[in-house]
Order: sequence, then C-alpha cells, then structure tokens
Amino acid sequence: MAVPAPTVAAAPTAAPVVIRAGWVAKTANQMVWPLAKDAGYFDNYGVNFDLKYVNGSATAVAALVAGDLDVASVAGSAIVGAQAAGQEIVMVAGFLNQAVFRILANDDVKTIDDVKGKTVAVTRVGQADYFAWQTVIEHQHWGAEDVKFVNANDVAGQVGLLQQGQVQAIAVSPPNDVLARKSGAHLVLDTATLNVPEQNVGFGVTRAYLDANRSAVSSVLKASIEAMARWKKDAAFAKGVIQKYLESVDPQFIDDGYEAYGPLWPRAPYPSRDGMLKVIDEVSAQNPKAKDLDVDQLMDTSVVKELEDSGFIQQIYAT
Repeated sequence: MAVPAPTVAAAPTAAPVVIRAGWVAKTANQMVWPLAKDAGYFDNYGVNFDLKYVNGSATAVAALVAGDLDVASVAGSAIVGAQAAGQEIVMVAGFLNQAVFRILANDDVKTIDDVKGKTVAVTRVGQADYFAWQTVIEHQHWGAEDVKFVNANDVAGQVGLLQQGQVQAIAVSPPNDVLARKSGAHLVLDTATLNVPEQNVGFGVTRAYLDANRSAVSSVLKASIEAMARWKKDAAFAKGVIQKYLESVDPQFIDDGYEAYGPLWPRAPYPSRDGMLKVIDEVSAQNPKAKDLDVDQLMDTSVVKELEDSGFIQQIYAT
C-alpha cells in the first residue's frame, strides 16, 4: 500500500495591520487614499485600511491626538496649528505641495480687486481655504480687515451662501469650482497661477504613532505612491474613484478633478519645506505661537527618503 506523502503545513499568514485613517475634504485632492484603497494597494502591503471621511483637517488632527485615528490626510496648516498648541503631529509625506484654489464670485465682483471690502464664505476659519485667502490678501497688498469671513461648514454651504447673495466670493479646490459655476458664479482668480509654494495636503501622524508603527506608516506611504502613479497613467480608474467618493456623475466635475492634480502629485512625496514655511507665516497671523516653530520639526522626511533610496519609487514608476 502506498504511503500518503506527508502534508506540509502552510506558514501562518500575518494578520493585516488595522490602520484607522481619515480623509478630510470632499474634493479631488483628497482622493489619493480612496484610490489606493479601491485599487487594493493597502491590502498588498498587509494593511487593513479603515478609511473614513472626517469633516476638516482640524477635526482630523483632534482625532489623531485623541487616538481615534492613526493617520490622516490633512492640510499643512493643521500640522502647524497642532504643534503651536503643543501637540506632536508631524507630516511624513506631502501629496500636494502648493495650494490650488479657485476664487469664484457673483456678478457684483468682476475681478479679484473687487473682492476688497466684501464678505467671503470659508468652510471654517483656520481651514485650508481660509489660508488660501491669506495668500490672496498678501498678493493683493490688502489689510487684514479688507475681507470679512463667514463660516459655511462645507463646500455646499459655501456655494449656497454665494448663490443666495449672502457672500460675494468663495475659494474652493477643483472640482468644486464646477459646482459654483453651475450655480451662476464665475472665476476671478486661480491661485495656482500665483506659483506660491504652500504645504496643502499631506500625510499626518502623531510622533508617537510614527515611532511605534514605522513599518505600518511605510506601508501606507507605499500604497499612496502607487496611487499617485496610477492616477497619472489610468485616467478611467482615477475618474471612477472621484465619481464614487465625491458622489457625482457630472462628467465636467469628474474631468476637472482629475486633470487639476495629475501633474502635481510628486514622484517622491517629500513635504515641502518652503511650503511649510509659508504655512507657518499664514497661521502666525491667527496664532502668534506658530511663528516660533521650527519648520524641520513639523516634518519627518525619513520614510520617504527610505523608499526613494531603496529604489521603491523608481520601480513603481518604471512598471
């Protein structure tokens, strides 16, 4: 009688690392992690990525500090504000290292000069769109009192206030300018044309989480880099993600969101030192404690450098 061959037990597979993550604004520049999730990139690196929408970078930073989130895709201003408040939040990668906001206005405003003395709606004072206005104010050589701000909570609120005539202008990131145009607004300035470095969107974590979970942070970053590379070469997939997560079937909205950011995603996503210095300057006008921050303590570029030095990034873009 033949003796059955002995079976070899398969090596146990490590359980995926659960990482609780937040994206913070319903706009296309927040679609790196949704794309990575839908493409299965987190799974490929052994990460169970529990991704949720959180309204606003400040809310996400509070959740990081409280331990309710592990990682968040946030604005540089939130990192600066957190450290000014004594919280050890750092940016380990920069996904968007310049501000891309479009200023739209009603019929009372013909040019950006006409916004002086008017009321504008922001999602919230202290959020990224508020600081976009600080760049505009500086560029126009206006004073702090030359623009009045009201909170609208989100983009829908901004568009609604503009449409009702309660404010005269708003700043929104693509593709939300399409929503404003369809409500009757018109473009008066694209801040991208100012060519001002500003740390807009990046990967934020607490210093404690990074120190204790460096491998997990590296895995999230690998998936993020793959997502940005996929965006550049697979328009159909990226547009499907925009349609799904931003809940729109409007082709103009989807195309605008896709085209605005593809050229801007960096291959090696280091946070921008110059961009963070700009954010420190902006936040200092609201919070004087920010001006004393060391810009290099706001960022930890070592994880990106490890992936660049290892050849990982080159390999992703070569395939």
